[in-house]
Amino acid sequence: MFGSGGITQTLLGQWLGISQAQVCRVETGKPIKDIDTLSHWAQVLRIPPDLLWFDLPGNRRIDGVSVNGLIDGTSVDMKSPLSLREDDWLPDDSRELADLLRGGANLPINASTATRLAHEWLVTEPPHVVEVGSGRRIGEGLVGKIERRIAELRRMDDFVAGGDLYKLVERELHSTAALAQKSNYTQRIGLRLLNAIGELSQLAGWVVGDAGRYDAAAHYCTVGVKAAHAAGNLGMAGNLISTLSYQVANIGNPRDAVLLAQSADAGGKRATPAVRALFKERLAWAYAKAGDRRSTERTLAAVEAAYERGNPDNEPAWIYWLTEDEVNVMAGRCFVELGQADRAIPLLADGLKSYDERHTRELALYTSWLAEAHVQQGALDEAVAAAFRTLELTSQIASARSDDRIRVLLGKFQPYEKVSEVADFEAAVIELADSQS
Repeated sequence: MFGSGGITQTLLGQWLGISQAQVCRVETGKPIKDIDTLSHWAQVLRIPPDLLWFDLPGNRRIDGVSVNGLIDGTSVDMKSPLSLREDDWLPDDSRELADLLRGGANLPINASTATRLAHEWLVTEPPHVVEVGSGRRIGEGLVGKIERRIAELRRMDDFVAGGDLYKLVERELHSTAALAQKSNYTQRIGLRLLNAIGELSQLAGWVVGDAGRYDAAAHYCTVGVKAAHAAGNLGMAGNLISTLSYQVANIGNPRDAVLLAQSADAGGKRATPAVRALFKERLAWAYAKAGDRRSTERTLAAVEAAYERGNPDNEPAWIYWLTEDEVNVMAGRCFVELGQADRAIPLLADGLKSYDERHTRELALYTSWLAEAHVQQGALDEAVAAAFRTLELTSQIASARSDDRIRVLLGKFQPYEKVSEVADFEAAVIELADSQS
């Protein structure tokens, strides 16, 4: 890994009892299929059983979910703290929400719990938030300050990668949840506080995921749905679910991601056009990761249609970043995943021409897909040039997403490892990793 939150291949090798070179081959070569080896490594690294596709000794799985993860039926219990309220939202609910965000309930968050919550969201009416009459009285001024702070943090994410930003966002989230738990406010202020918690949960899920803390990211996104639902914010609840879908598509089972993205899309039918376009973008991405070409193409067409109906003056502030260039770049990335480089390259190249150079992480990510598309076409000179540009940008940021894309490129270049330019890129990657260890 290359970000500030990663570990070196040498250290990982020491944990697993193999050399740094062997770790590099594992990361970039053919998948390891020996179950005994995989089981040993999983136990050494203490990987949760529900994140594995195989059984650990003494641990049986049902439908891809670890039996040990279904503690007393928690993940399927409608009375679980994760279940959505549909009557009155009381002070005890705010206390429970703050506890959930801190992880105090220690609930398992996996594809099963997340998908169930997303489906529950589709059929559950928002609760009635009651006025709170005890504790410190807060009003418009303080809530307005919180809302402005959230907008500032979102803009910071444009320029600062998750590894450097997530602690700040987490602090803001927990302090806002504590304020809702302990303060005195009107029903209207209570709704705005819950909305702020939902929005901060989505932002935390995004930046924490960018820092490589995927379990924490899933936790924030899942719990955040509860707050956004209570606030009656349809778009934000859908955004939390589709953000989780995007993460699952990248690091988990794409079919689980499709179900989550479909839920967000179905529940967002009354959302604004740009928000609907975003939900459909993430659905298209999940389809592409699952290798479903026809559904991807159909959904990308729906993205364009929804986006064209949008009016920036009527859209929520948090979707400011979704531009025509972003829509085109996402389509290009989907085509790369489907192996359609001829369709991907014009979209990615055009999007990168006018992209803000200060948005380092996105430039790194989008350039990496351009490099991958050139590899698909066998255009090695263009691919290596784009890969070196990706590496240069990645060296400037603490982003697990960007680090992962470097590893993907190493794997794509493996058939050409004897080509001098490719060997130079691989050497540069190793040099950077050593310099950051």
